[in-house]
Amino acid sequence: MKSSKEDEQGRRRNAAILDLALTQRSKIHVQFDAKDSNLTGVTATVMAVNDAGLVLELGGVASLKDRFLGRSITCYFRIVEHEDRHREIFYNFSADILRIRNYADRPPQIAVAFPAALNGAQRRKSLRMRPDFQQFSHVAIWKYDASGGFDMAKPTVGHSHFKAGQAHIDNISAGGLRFRLKRQHVKDSALEPKKGDRFIIFFTFQDKVPKLREEYWLVAKVNNIQPDPVSGEIALGLEFVANGVRQESGKVEWSKIEDNVIDDMAQRIYLWHVSLYRDRGLA
Repeated sequence: MKSSKEDEQGRRRNAAILDLALTQRSKIHVQFDAKDSNLTGVTATVMAVNDAGLVLELGGVASLKDRFLGRSITCYFRIVEHEDRHREIFYNFSADILRIRNYADRPPQIAVAFPAALNGAQRRKSLRMRPDFQQFSHVAIWKYDASGGFDMAKPTVGHSHFKAGQAHIDNISAGGLRFRLKRQHVKDSALEPKKGDRFIIFFTFQDKVPKLREEYWLVAKVNNIQPDPVSGEIALGLEFVANGVRQESGKVEWSKIEDNVIDDMAQRIYLWHVSLYRDRGLA
């Protein structure tokens, strides 16, 4: 059980984060419970924060009916925590609607209860999702050679293998991914992975996002291996341990991943997650 002092410290921390969202005019993506509404594409801006709650000005909707009073919404937003480093942190919270005010000449506003908790998806590295393969323009994975060399033209698992269904990405986060290989490809590639083995991973994406890289080079370590005794498939759980950036010379410059999180990868996955909520109403 938390002490009252810990509760107060947590509340102050959350208030400081919400104050930043107010100051930075962070764009908030609002998700209504599916049982209450099929509204999608609703955004909000924080207009005021106090001990009782916060006032949000809504976008994407002309008015809101009184039947939403007392209903819970989930809000997703990001802030820049350190202006000098431009470190973007993503949060979400759930809260009940306390008041609704509709206006003839400006967007509606709602007052929501002060959130009991703010969940920092990027810091916890917990925002993990199954990506749509169409979101990738290219995927390649090489078994890491201790000598440091690898044949770019001959990946262990290439884009064509994913496209043909011989390999699947089960889920991905800012700290790692899990992928499966069909039995035939495991046999053809003579792959006998062990815990601690390393792979080099290359991604490019269909969507170009401002300030985000268009390609990712990563070194990942095998944390777990799950063979399927019936199908012969194997599932590999990988943790990202090094981040690479290709230089003008074509050489990839590697750096250790800090805090087990790739910040810009976290941002891209967060945007995918928000897109699912906004466009399809899915978790």
